Amino acid sequence: MGNDLKLRRWGENDCRMIYDWRVDPATVRWCIDQRMFSYAEHERWFAAFLADSERCGFILEDDGEAVAQIRFDPAEMPGCYRISLAAAPEKTGRGYGSSILRLACQSTEIRGRAALLVAETLHDNQPSQKIFVRNGFIEAGRGRSGGTDLVCWLLPLAVASPPVLMQFFAEPAWLEDIERILSATGLALPGDATARVKIFMGAAVSDEELYSSMLLHLNVSESTLLDLAMRFPADLKLPVEFYNPQLAVAQIAASLIYLQQNR
Repeated sequence: MGNDLKLRRWGENDCRMIYDWRVDPATVRWCIDQRMFSYAEHERWFAAFLADSERCGFILEDDGEAVAQIRFDPAEMPGCYRISLAAAPEKTGRGYGSSILRLACQSTEIRGRAALLVAETLHDNQPSQKIFVRNGFIEAGRGRSGGTDLVCWLLPLAVASPPVLMQFFAEPAWLEDIERILSATGLALPGDATARVKIFMGAAVSDEELYSSMLLHLNVSESTLLDLAMRFPADLKLPVEFYNPQLAVAQIAASLIYLQQNR
């Protein structure tokens, strides 16, 4: 790795290069979506990506040579973004994945868009997991999406002052994991009956809560569905699906911070 690392936005001329990187067997091995697709399909997807103001991608250059790419797509909740990254197939193992992750997450553009970054890795993808740990991401449990076992990683980019207080109505096992994530990320704190945000997890919603605080219901089974969001400060297309409760609560908390700071 050289000393002249620069981050730039994706451009139209990157279409073929990113496709060639994506379909290389060394990249496909660790892709969550291992579906193969034609270059024509990729061209249409790439054009739509560049035209979408809610999404952005970056290329890392080392002394003018493209060596890695990263993209940011809106996650399930407002103010939350999902990351996908890869080094050029012939440049793996040289630290470029970690470098592009660090530089992109520190960029003014991403910090202006997101309160929380979300990443997923295959459960046996140790190289990527080490990259996320090295860059401050917090493991937020496991789950299955599309039949694939995943590990979830979170990086909070915003905090609330005073902190968001949430009262939970949940089974003890769920609550223990939720409290751990909230403590690790600093996104919110468990509160008592005075908390303005009430989250029912699997339990029936209390009638006395229906017309008071902000109220959300998470239907927790094989996946986690946000199927009720009363007085939430943004329009949501319900139900919103997550693959574990920790991810759901972290995104809800981060979204509340983002909406508060950008209202």
